[in-house]
Amino acid sequence: MSRANLVHFTFTQSKLVLHSTRKTVIQEERSQDEFVRLLAMHSSKVMSFIRILTMNHQDDAEEIFQLTCVVLWQKFSQYDPTGNFAAWACRIAHYETLKHRESKRRIKLLSDDALEALAEAAMPISAELSERRTALSECLKKLPASDHDLIRQKYFEGLSVGEISNRLGRSTHAIYRELSKVHGMLLRCVQRAATEALS
Repeated sequence: MSRANLVHFTFTQSKLVLHSTRKTVIQEERSQDEFVRLLAMHSSKVMSFIRILTMNHQDDAEEIFQLTCVVLWQKFSQYDPTGNFAAWACRIAHYETLKHRESKRRIKLLSDDALEALAEAAMPISAELSERRTALSECLKKLPASDHDLIRQKYFEGLSVGEISNRLGRSTHAIYRELSKVHGMLLRCVQRAATEALS
């Protein structure tokens, strides 16, 4: 091969490598965007599933969720885009729960077989909890401003009924009565949403 041809060949190869590298970077960015979108969409369902398996132990559930997210990203190239992301993520969360139990060397409240059965039962439960949370969020938006503010003070700020009554200048009896009314409204709204989802 002449020097000129060699230079031309080397230049062409370099362009191909740069093009291939740029294409790979773009594909990785798209893959990352898709992963973030799917995880954001299904994270509450996966977390609910993990909470059931960990008997609602907050620290364990959060640690397993973080480990699960790492593994999900590492294995995302193996995920079938036509598949069910939530089911795939929950299967990985189940394996991470088993590994977590072994690493902590704790006394097992459940055998591995029992945990397997619990994992199978937890899938539809976590899906239902996720759907109810979504419905509740939508129902909260529909509340009158005064009712929404009352719920915010009680459950988001963590104020007691006595503190709310002092802040609003109303009797505790009136606050209890108002909370009971709002609870009833939210319950009916969530149940209505669940019925509509099934129809």
